[in-house]
Amino acid sequence: PTQASGSASARHSSLPCSLRPPAMAIQKRKAVAKFSAAGSPSKRSAMGSPSKRTKAQKKQEEEPEVEEPENEEEAEEEEEQEEEEEISEEDRIAQEEEELKTSRRKELKAMYIDELKQVATSKGVEPCKKDDMIEAVVVVEAEERAAARAYKAKLRAVVVSKKDALEALPMPELRDVCNDYGIKGHLTKQARIEQILKLWQEADGVDRALAKIATDERAEELNGMEKAALRKLCEKAGVEPFVREVLVERLVRAEHAAGKFARPTIPAAPVEEEEEKPKKGKKADMVDALLEQEARRKKELELKKQQEDGEASKRKELRAMSVDELKKALSKQGLEAAGKKDDMVETLYQAQLLEEALAARKNDLRALPIDVLKKQLAGRGLAAGKKEDMIDAWLAHEAKLVEAAKGYETKIEEVLAKMKAELEGKTANDLKDMCADKNLKFGVGKEGRIETLLEEAKAHGEVDRAIAALTRRARGEELLAMEQGELLRLCEEAQADPLVKEVLVERLLAHEADFGRVPADAEPKAKRARKA
Repeated sequence: PTQASGSASARHSSLPCSLRPPAMAIQKRKAVAKFSAAGSPSKRSAMGSPSKRTKAQKKQEEEPEVEEPENEEEAEEEEEQEEEEEISEEDRIAQEEEELKTSRRKELKAMYIDELKQVATSKGVEPCKKDDMIEAVVVVEAEERAAARAYKAKLRAVVVSKKDALEALPMPELRDVCNDYGIKGHLTKQARIEQILKLWQEADGVDRALAKIATDERAEELNGMEKAALRKLCEKAGVEPFVREVLVERLVRAEHAAGKFARPTIPAAPVEEEEEKPKKGKKADMVDALLEQEARRKKELELKKQQEDGEASKRKELRAMSVDELKKALSKQGLEAAGKKDDMVETLYQAQLLEEALAARKNDLRALPIDVLKKQLAGRGLAAGKKEDMIDAWLAHEAKLVEAAKGYETKIEEVLAKMKAELEGKTANDLKDMCADKNLKFGVGKEGRIETLLEEAKAHGEVDRAIAALTRRARGEELLAMEQGELLRLCEEAQADPLVKEVLVERLLAHEADFGRVPADAEPKAKRARKA
């Protein structure tokens, strides 16, 4: 030690005066250290004689010594560390991001313009002004770091979720899971969970869980979109957005709501609405009312007699014709010339009556104001146009309804025949019970009960419902045979929604699972065949 201190003194003596360490300061620190280690004389004496120690000294010894910082800089550092611990994770990340951005901006500004352009291109940034490129690159890199943090958090959440789910299982169920993974032996619950997690991770369980989360998030996003937007995405991806069966079903439902399958009714001829006559101050006398009613009755009887005389005259004229003349007249009107002469006369007579009725109806329609005619056509779903065209449209619609009514009567007979055949297969007692259930008269025999049940079915709409079901089924088969474009046109006319949101979302998810996410600004693709 003496030699070491001597050599140190020699080295210090060889330095310039300005660089020599202050010897007095060194000696003073040594003295202070010795004094603090040994304690003051008064303190040593107090420690040496316990009986002389005061209560204040004892309290001071019992209190824990607090280490005071050597200087103000250490105290400030401790305060800063405490403040940093109190900062939230989000604030810490935001602070680090700002520091990284500032540092990256300085680094990019120091680059040559060609090198900066290469960096910008690699980040997908278009070359532009230097400051704009720098800011764009900084933003892209910040987004990349945020995406990396989000992926890391999501990854951790997946593993934690799996671990929590396993820990929540009772031991018997956890053993079953272990058996599924091929884990054997008497293991603790924690050991089982660790082995399951290891095997689950090796079997790409994390990737599958992340893919499931991404699919669920995308499904939620698609479900939040409108049908029109989903349809556009399907068209851009080349995915078929429609289901033919759904189009047909909704069309049939819309037509049923519009009364297309109900019993057809022939509309009354459109008439001009009469203005209400102002009421007289004095009430009509009963005698005047009776006289007015009698005059109206006589007029109706006179018209009826004239009609009957006209019908008899026409029949007489037709009977005076030869068979060949009757056949030619029937052929001219597009009617079949068959049967005896009286049959042909009656057929031709009915055709002439219909022709006269149409002519009279046409004259009545011509006498109507065009506004009244338009209103009547609009109520039947017919388009307005020129007056003659609207009259022809009304008469054609009326003729169509007449044919539909005739066809409906035929369907009624068919349904009644089918129901009668079914009832005839039942016993008299069964028929009696059926009549009793519907509070109907039992009748005398089996035939009477069948007729009673058929009349009841016809009167209470059972036959109409059966015909409507048959007609709807036939209409559905007809629509299924149509082209999809025609079905969509009919849906638009009937205001039937052709889209099913669940189908759109499901098909888009299936497409994106194979080909990736459909960008919103993509061009529509040609439709591809959908997998079954």
